Amino acid sequence: MTLGDLDGNALNLGTAFDEISEKSATRYFEQHPEEDWEACVHRRLLYNCMTMVGFTNYSEEWWHYDFNNVSWARRVGAQEASYGAVEAIIQDNKVKEFRFL
Repeated sequence: MTLGDLDGNALNLGTAFDEISEKSATRYFEQHPEEDWEACVHRRLLYNCMTMVGFTNYSEEWWHYDFNNVSWARRVGAQEASYGAVEAIIQDNKVKEFRFL
């Protein structure tokens, strides 16, 4: 998940999507706002919008949000998730059958 402008251009969130570095942590610019204030503000916006509607954030990746899956259930203390892992049989690039694990 990221933010973009009205023309579809990605806004500055401080790192590239999927970058593996300490700067990818959601709160990195909260702890170092002088490094990139714009990225700090954009991350706040993304985080607050997503969490206000029930998503949870994986704190090591500013772009990573979950809802009603196992990771979400662990973070919110839910007894179960609405969906989880599946095992699928795929033929001709189509799901032929699947079962929940």
